[in-house]
Parts: sequence; C-alpha cells; structure tokens
Amino acid sequence: MTDHIRKIQDLRPGDIMFGPIGGFVGAGVAAGQLLVDGGFRVGKLSVRHVGIVTEAHPGTRYDDPAYPYGITDTFKLVQAMPGGAEEITMTYDKHWTPRHAYVRLPEDYPGQAGDAATIAKIMANWKVGYSFASYAALVAWRWGLSTPKLEAWINRRQSAIRYFTTQGNLADIRLPVEAICSVLVDQAWSMTGKKIFEDGRPHQCVTPSQLGARLLTGMEGVTWGFPIDYLDPDALGML
Repeated sequence: MTDHIRKIQDLRPGDIMFGPIGGFVGAGVAAGQLLVDGGFRVGKLSVRHVGIVTEAHPGTRYDDPAYPYGITDTFKLVQAMPGGAEEITMTYDKHWTPRHAYVRLPEDYPGQAGDAATIAKIMANWKVGYSFASYAALVAWRWGLSTPKLEAWINRRQSAIRYFTTQGNLADIRLPVEAICSVLVDQAWSMTGKKIFEDGRPHQCVTPSQLGARLLTGMEGVTWGFPIDYLDPDALGML
C-alpha cells in the first residue's frame, strides 16, 4: 500500500483535505481566520476549509479507454457546513486542484485512521451543527478572554453514544454540539486518542490555518500530498 499521495486514487479514509471555500461562507471563514490568527498560505494553497476523507474506492484507471477520467472512482468526504456536518461525494474539479492539499497522519494503532473516518461519518449522520458564533468565541479566547466559562461553552458536548471501532470493539464518544470544519476534523482524530495539538489549548479551539500550520511544521511522520493537473497528458504519463 502506497504511503504517498500523488493522485486521487492514493487517498485513504482518515486523510485530511485542506483547500479553498467560496461564496458567503468562504468570506465569513476568511474574516474569522483573519481575526483569530491571520490565516495560512503556502503557494497556491490558501487554507480556508478542511475536510476528512471517509471513503476511498479507486475504480477504473486512467489508461482504460472505455471510461472518462475517474468515472468509476468513489471518494467521499465529511465537512462542516452552515447546514451542519455532511458527507459528500468528492469530484476532481472541486477537490483535486492545485489549490488543495491532503495530509495523512501517522497512526498510533492499526486502524486509527479508519476510526477517525467512522467518527466523522457519525458526526455527519447526527448533523453536528455549525455556528459562526464559534469564530467569535475563538477570537475572544485568542485575544485573552480564556475564562473557564468561555472554554466550557466552546467545548459543549452531546450525550455519549457508542460505535464499533475498526478492531471490532465498542467505544463511547461524546460528539461536539457544534463544530467548524477544522474542529470537526481535529475532533474526529482526537476522539480516537490522537493528540494533534499538545499546547494545552481547550478542545475545539482550532482554526483551519492553525491545523494546517501544525501539520506542516509541528508533527513528525505526517505525509503531505499536492494534486497534479490530472488532465495534463504529460502528468498522466508520470502516474
């Protein structure tokens, strides 16, 4: 099994997507990040949105003349949106562009990435909410209003539910009441026991730019992948 991410077929459940987000939501997210930490940019990659791959089923290869590019491939992603957490089918034009990047975290135990993907699916099934008030709370916390009451509000939880892990065991989790995109991804991994941030911050005090910067410069064993132009014949020849 490959450890690199050079084409969409290399993706696995649990991989993290970083990319842009447009429209009214994108403008609000950009403003929120500017107030919290100024945002995060590397070349064409401007981290505004985060998602987690939940299904990866590579099908027809590029060199099969009977099908157009990737038509039988099925990749799904969970993301936080104003209507609540949702699972969507990924497409090349929206999720595999030079403005995107993908990250694979090292596992602390076999199947941890699969567990993170399962928890993300549960968040989508339970429609974990989204609130721009979260950004206001993050701004207040970032600029010194780090009171126990504010931190408790940010970290509000639902009642415990159980799910089957990849090892076949039952585990209890308490989903967040609401989650912006970066919080959803961080929580999906954190509830499996992965410690992405070790700086003492309260749960859910995570923006897309902070998550991107942490994984780019602060964690060992992380695999980054940057999509190539899949319609470029020269690029296809290198796959």
